[in-house]
Amino acid sequence: MFKPNPGNTAIVITDPQNDFLSPGGKGYHLTKKIIERYNTLRNLELLISTAMSKGYQLFISPHYIYPHDYSWQFTGAEQKMLLKLRVYQKQNAYTSPTIGADWVPSLKPYILDNRTIIATAHKIASPQTNDLVYQLRQQRKEKVILAGVLSNVCVESHMRDLIENGFQTAVVYDATATISDKDFQAAITNYQAFSSATWSTQQAISQL
Repeated sequence: MFKPNPGNTAIVITDPQNDFLSPGGKGYHLTKKIIERYNTLRNLELLISTAMSKGYQLFISPHYIYPHDYSWQFTGAEQKMLLKLRVYQKQNAYTSPTIGADWVPSLKPYILDNRTIIATAHKIASPQTNDLVYQLRQQRKEKVILAGVLSNVCVESHMRDLIENGFQTAVVYDATATISDKDFQAAITNYQAFSSATWSTQQAISQL
């Protein structure tokens, strides 16, 4: 049974950035139908705002692509897609992101809150390439409530890696989005196979 509480449970959001979540984003044309069908943006804001009002801490695991990343020699299908779309652009770790790589405007006030922890950039899909796990452990978090994009890529990869690292993990499926309903349903199948809970936003809020 997954029983969250503000002391030991984190809200983790993957890639809450404009390129896949906001009109005008370079990947938004791919995710638009799913976002509209499941009210992803409204659900993300409702989940985050409710959780933070109850004292839960927000953690962001962002995706950035730097110019030198375009010289990668070993790329899989997901990496090739991101590089081709030229999403999540950032000159380097010390410069401001492009508009597409910036935070979704409706979520920005929560992300920029003083308590929120923004992890370093992950490079493929899971937190194996960033410091999210370290940051969660430093805040003594044992449980994670997870949402974001893409449902079957970064969200699913984060779920699997966090579980492997010993975090009890719940996924809020309708606060995620991906490029097709087939991929969305495939993600839900895997959430249910691995996570401790697979919730709608309303179900998640009722548990907070």
